[in-house]
Parts: sequence; C-alpha cells; structure tokens
Amino acid sequence: KDEPGWLKLDTKYRKGSWAYLEFATTADQTRRDKAVQENGAQESSWFGVSEILCHDGDAPLSDRESATSSLIKGDAPHSAKELALRYEEAIGGALAAWRSGSLDESQRRLLDFLTRRELLPVSLARLGAVQPLVEKYRALEAEIPAARHAPGVLESVALDAALLPRGDHLKPGEPVPRAFLGVFGGSTFPTKQSGRLELALAMTAPQNPLTARVMANRVWLHIFGRGLVATPDNFGRMGEQPTHPELLDFLAARFAAENWSLKKMIRFLVTSRAFILSSDASPEARECDASNDLLSHARIQRLEAEAIRDSLLAVSGRMNFEMSGPGLPNNGTDEKQHRSVYLTIRRTALNPFLEVFDAPKPFTTAGRRDATNVPAQSLTLLNDRFVIESARAWADRLVAENADATPEARIRRMFATAFAREPAEREISASKRYLEIVAVPAESLLKNAPAWRDFAQSLFNAKEFIFLR
Repeated sequence: KDEPGWLKLDTKYRKGSWAYLEFATTADQTRRDKAVQENGAQESSWFGVSEILCHDGDAPLSDRESATSSLIKGDAPHSAKELALRYEEAIGGALAAWRSGSLDESQRRLLDFLTRRELLPVSLARLGAVQPLVEKYRALEAEIPAARHAPGVLESVALDAALLPRGDHLKPGEPVPRAFLGVFGGSTFPTKQSGRLELALAMTAPQNPLTARVMANRVWLHIFGRGLVATPDNFGRMGEQPTHPELLDFLAARFAAENWSLKKMIRFLVTSRAFILSSDASPEARECDASNDLLSHARIQRLEAEAIRDSLLAVSGRMNFEMSGPGLPNNGTDEKQHRSVYLTIRRTALNPFLEVFDAPKPFTTAGRRDATNVPAQSLTLLNDRFVIESARAWADRLVAENADATPEARIRRMFATAFAREPAEREISASKRYLEIVAVPAESLLKNAPAWRDFAQSLFNAKEFIFLR
C-alpha cells in the first residue's frame, strides 16, 4: 500500500520457530505483479518501516499519534494569527527537515496528510514557475539506464543455528558452532559474523584439494563428455575411481594456481591433443579400450536439449540473437525465438521439447545430465510443431532467395548448414531421388517449397544433426 498502516502477521501456529521477514521493491520480488510481467514495465516502488511490535492481543493496533498532532502540541493559541504562525512553523519545519533528510515520524505524518489532501501544492498546474525545471529534470532522468540488480549478501552479527535431530524443527537441539566439515579437520570459525568468508577460505585452502578436483573434473566432463571421475557428484567410496588420477591432480593444481580461472582451464583443454582426437577408434582401441577409458579417441556426444533447440532456430534462420532482458515464456509455443538460455524455467510448466531431450528437471542439482536415445525423441523430430515450423522457415527462405542454380547446389548448401560438411556423392544421389519423388511437377523443383520442407525435416531427423563426432 502507498498509505501508512499496520500489517498484521499471525504467528500463533509458528510459536517456537525462527521468523524471517523480507522487504523487497517491485524489481526485486520473485512473484512480480502480473501487469509488470506482461508489459515488462519497471515500476518504481519503495517501502518504509517505522515500528515492529510483538503483542498477544488479537485486535489490530491503532495509530498512537494522529497526523496533525504536531499542530496542537503545547498551549492553545490565543488568536487566529498565533494559530497561523504555529501552522507556518510546523509545516515549514517539516519541509526543511524533508529537504535536509532529517525528517522525523511526526513530520512525515504531517506532510503525508497535507499532500494527500492537496493542502500543499504538489502538481505542476499549481506550481507553474517550476514546471520548466521539472520537465528538464524528468528528461535527464529518462536518459539514465535502469540499474541492473543482482542478489547479494549483507554481513551482520550471526547466530549459531541449533541442531535439528531427525529434521524436526519443533525440537531444536544444542546450537552448532559454525565450522568447516569435521571430516577435513575443520575447526570452529573465530568470527561473530556469518562465517561465509571463512567457509570460502577453507574450501579453497591448499590443504583441501577436493574443491579444485571437483571443478577440474566437471570442466573436463562438459568438454569431453565424461569426467575423469565418471561420478561428478560423488568422489567418495560409493563413486567411481578416476581413470587418470595423476592427470586430475595436475589439472586441479593448475586450476588453483591460475586463480581458479575457468576461462584459462577451458582454453587449456580445448587446445590439447586430447580435444582434437578423431572419434573413429582404431582396431587396437576397439580391442584394448572399448569403453574409451584410456582416451584413445574422442567420444561421440549428443547435444544438450537447449543446443538442439538453438540449432533448429539457427539453421532455419529464425534465431533472435538479441541478448539480455527478462526471461521469456517457456510454454512450448516458442513464440519468441530467442536462445534457450533466455527461457524462463518454471517447475510447474516445463518445456515439453526440452524435456524429451533430457533437460534436467529443476527440482535438484544435476552434476551430469542424462543422454538417452528413446523413440520419443525421433517422434518429436517428426511431429513436433516447433520442428515442423523450423523446417518450413528454412525451406521457404531458400526458395525465396533462389540463389542455387541446381538442386544439387542447394543440397550441398543445406548439408553444409546442418552438418558443417560436404555431402558424399551417394548422399547427393539419394537426396535427388527423394526430391524427384515428392516434387510434383519435377521440372520446377527449385521452387517447390513443400518438397524442400520435407527434405529439411529429414535432415533434422538425421542422427548427425543432434550428435557431435
């Protein structure tokens, strides 16, 4: 509300629990106003809290001081002139305090009372002399870009949380001092603040190589398709042993020595010999290293769900490369063809296309994604409206451009766009036979949009479109 008032929070059923209250402006709210969500408007908002009271009564509290109480303090005036002087002093003092930033609560109440009832001039119609200055101020204000927000942490005096035996928050145990994991010999943090800094220092300390190993292994996983430790979420007894422990230690030590720079680690790995290996295994490798644990050749990897969607948009020419901005609807309609990274992810309304290609469900963390090969994926590439529309857009654009002299030239261009390679002669022959069958009449093949739409979708359905070799 924009008017002062009490907000009542009934805490009877939460007796014995910790209370956490969060105050946020419109731009910081997780559940934003519907009009702001639909229109993208950045509404200015503010809040102020003057008192927080705890009491056992059920009746709402009433304001203990009226808005005009400052005008009637002291002895009663003896004349209208003395009354007017008192009004002048009270209102003038409140305005001066507002201007200097020293406004107290009684003065705020008074000014709020007067401005809401237009007893003080606050509109340009009544303040014509300042109208040019206000308009100039508004014009300059409009040129200031909207501030970007990021969540942060404010350090303050912290308390040790109580142990909750068996997770029962209604029966808290003794407080547990803030410390690092005891299995690593962690001692209590000597701080009266939250302990976040001490925790970060303990996690990245040279005496604790686990953090660097986990990060190095995850970077290797995303680049090569499988980590040196195949269980990225479990480096313990129940997880798998590293295939190359010395290499993992080398990468972890290098990662920490280079100030934990992910960019430097990625650059180092993608310029290595291992990254440029062919995925074609030699006969010796098939016999001695069938599971490729020894890195004798590159792994064939399936694209992630978001990359498949982005590839369809890019190849079809529908991709909107505009960056940043609010999240976009993730309801399967794909009305706005931005990159998948800009889709809004809601647990109650997941994108069906991304789901079928193993996009992780946002219920928990996933150190390694599934990469399944199920019939639903082939059916999606055959029947999903998003795929069909992508094929239609690609084919219609090629027909409209009319830049190919022969069907063979267009086939070569489409193979290069979809697979980043030239087609083999047998692939050209098979493609031409297919097009001649579906194109009626065959004489106007280059202008036959339906035939090229079917051919475009057949390329989308090739395994090579969603796999990296």
